[in-house]
Amino acid sequence: MRCLNACLFFSTLIVICVSARSKDKVNDLTPSILKFTNGFSRYHSFPHVVGRRDIVWSPLSLYEAMLMVHEGAAGDTAKELQRITHLKTKDEHQQWSLTYLTDLEGSKDNRQSNISVKIANRLYADEEFNLDQEFKNNLKKFYHSDLELLDISKPDECAKRVNDWISNQTNQMIKNVLKPADITPMLRLMLVNALHFKGAWAKSFDADLTTKDNFTLSNGKQIEVSMMHQTAHFSYHHDKKHQAQWINLPYKGNNRYVLTLALPDASIELRSLEQKISTTRVLENIFEKLDNRSLVPTRVQLALPKFRIESSLDMISHFKNFYKVKLPFDANNADFSLMSSSRSKDLFISKIIHKAVIDVDEAGTEASAVTVIQMLSRSGMFLHEDPVRLFFTRPFLFYLRDVNMKVPLFVGRFTGIPMP
Repeated sequence: MRCLNACLFFSTLIVICVSARSKDKVNDLTPSILKFTNGFSRYHSFPHVVGRRDIVWSPLSLYEAMLMVHEGAAGDTAKELQRITHLKTKDEHQQWSLTYLTDLEGSKDNRQSNISVKIANRLYADEEFNLDQEFKNNLKKFYHSDLELLDISKPDECAKRVNDWISNQTNQMIKNVLKPADITPMLRLMLVNALHFKGAWAKSFDADLTTKDNFTLSNGKQIEVSMMHQTAHFSYHHDKKHQAQWINLPYKGNNRYVLTLALPDASIELRSLEQKISTTRVLENIFEKLDNRSLVPTRVQLALPKFRIESSLDMISHFKNFYKVKLPFDANNADFSLMSSSRSKDLFISKIIHKAVIDVDEAGTEASAVTVIQMLSRSGMFLHEDPVRLFFTRPFLFYLRDVNMKVPLFVGRFTGIPMP
């Protein structure tokens, strides 16, 4: 994989629906999405879930998706979804999305530094479905989602139209998400979210310095990886309390977007580090230290493997087991009546799949992700200093973050053991 002086991140979310205001503004986006991120990361660090394997996912894409799903939920179903979003009212859900989308669309820093970060939502509806007008208007106002009508009697055409939109939004990186078989006679709605990031390392790695080196797995075995090298000044923090070294690798621009890496000390395993930083406040404190612009950068001799990770995750299992959320997936009791003008309660979520891929090399990063939610009907200047030696030759964590808005776009871990 060669990024050609650019880093690419893509995330796409599809919500398939098939039939049978307490605050003025949410200014701080951090607490709710970090709780969401930590909950998911904590659950997927359990050995019985995915084992100690590589993983990557997009908190922002999934979170935005759950906000949109909540828009159409009512009663106890909406209350259960609040356990996932960690927001209490519909107004908070709407303002969270609007705050982020408005800031992103108005960012001059991104345009000036040739950083491209794009998030797009779209509502597809069966032309025969009685779509609720307020639901449609709220998706447009707070999620900037346009409406497109579909003739579901033509499944090939419907799948192609949605796939073409996703492909265009993700710079052709994600294709053929839907198959004609996904367009069933019971299909009524599809909510689609696409997230796209493109940028370049502020300090690129010299490909001529890349070497073949050993990487030690958690079981002590060693594998050979392509290791990138550079020595430069970075925002660096050795958290002795939680026994890990942290570093921000910035992308070009005003350090708004960074890839944060966490390497556990040699005395502890990655799983132990994940448990130590499992509370939102701990992670917030670490990010605050790294993102402090007054922090004097540290000279670091860095070694980082080129890596590619692909993940496919069962989100319903996560929400049921970790959050104890049941109603949205209950065919008999789910209440998504706010999506229909008839207020009928015949929709429930049958499947949530999140797939993601990330590549990291000397020039930068390329990544993509897709989430499908199916709803079925029940009908500058430095003194010389010795560099810190930071070699990622054992399992580590990574967070691609928006520093200004304190929002994680992609999160994962590299263990050297791919998903089966």
